[in-house]
Amino acid sequence: MACSLTTNRHGTLAFRLHWNGREWWEGLDLPDTKANRRRVQPIADAISAEIRAGSFAPARYLHYFPFGNRAAEFASSRPLGAPSPAPVAAPTVRAYAAMWLARQRPPFVRPAQHRDYEGHLRRYVLPAWIDDELGRRTIGDLLVTELAPKHLLQLREHLVARPLRLKTARNILDASFRAMMRDARVVDGLITTDPFSALTWPRILPPEPDPFTEAERDRLLEWFRQHRPFYYPFVAVLFLCGLRPSEAVALREGDVDTTTGTIRIARSRYLGSEAAPKTRGSARTIAIVPEVRAILRDRKPLRVDPDAYVFTNAKNGGPINQGEWPQDHWHAALRATGIRPRKFYATRHSFVSIALTRGVNLKFIAEYCGTSVAMIERSYGRFLADGADHQLGLLAGNDCGPQRGRGLPDRTGKTRDLPTKVSGLPRKTQVG
Repeated sequence: MACSLTTNRHGTLAFRLHWNGREWWEGLDLPDTKANRRRVQPIADAISAEIRAGSFAPARYLHYFPFGNRAAEFASSRPLGAPSPAPVAAPTVRAYAAMWLARQRPPFVRPAQHRDYEGHLRRYVLPAWIDDELGRRTIGDLLVTELAPKHLLQLREHLVARPLRLKTARNILDASFRAMMRDARVVDGLITTDPFSALTWPRILPPEPDPFTEAERDRLLEWFRQHRPFYYPFVAVLFLCGLRPSEAVALREGDVDTTTGTIRIARSRYLGSEAAPKTRGSARTIAIVPEVRAILRDRKPLRVDPDAYVFTNAKNGGPINQGEWPQDHWHAALRATGIRPRKFYATRHSFVSIALTRGVNLKFIAEYCGTSVAMIERSYGRFLADGADHQLGLLAGNDCGPQRGRGLPDRTGKTRDLPTKVSGLPRKTQVG
């Protein structure tokens, strides 16, 4: 018994249901295309998971097909005055996880979030062994109504003993697993309490940013300019504009205006899928410094397709895969220059830290990078250059003016001239 996706005699998609010894079809009035199949297959998977778990019932049919072929039959299946049917047995955690994961797919969640949900549940949660008064079982074998704080405490100990970092264990338990059980309570009404509310966690300090120095940044830019010129514009935009890698790989030609000197960040790309930027404030248009403007103008093709990607891979001309690209190019640059390895994301850390060290206005940096002032103060406060002395000087009435480095934008976005160039790169490259 299950639900399968097929094509009916009209050539459109339909669900074929096998339940309680009966079989029937539910038409979708959608053409049979790959896109439509990807769109509705998760629904068929969710219904199949409910049927196998024994939780599918007339009420669940009406949830999926309120105007379906058997809607009238199931809506009137209980005679007037008849006792309410016995509640459907609660599914196991494993059965509910299969149904829940079928819902948590793009475009409803980000690809990275779907990957984490599936990996956390299938690899760490469902197969974990626990002991209680009923003996030794896996978390997946528990009914969702049985899950209790004592089981979660055992699961936490199991994860830390693997060993996993406490932060990773918390992400698995308090993010992925908790999100699933929240839906079991709020969306599907299978449980009435939150067993996770009894868990407490120690405060974990996030790792501090590990940026490159200006000299290291310039050495890396010079290496790409000489040895990987195809990717030099890509790395220059990351270092000198502070974009997230996911934002840079999603840029289209229509987002870059070298005439006005602006870049529009309207989407991000990760795991082969595109979505809106990370936060509401991440969608922004930034003015770029002359060096970046010239680099982007020089790489622009004669005939521009506004929907074409700005940065592509040299292998097949497709968009850059930010998960694979560092293995072939970023690590090679670090080895060749003898620079201590950092993550690819350190290009953004470097932009922010250099701007702060030069005294660029905090609010300007936050808006330019699509983040908050609070986040910058919390994560990058150690890079604030002589902040206390400067502010005390302002209070004392000293006309010292704002501290700014050469080549940095002021409050209006204007920049000052840079020092002369050495080996094709400015000694102190502008930081947008």
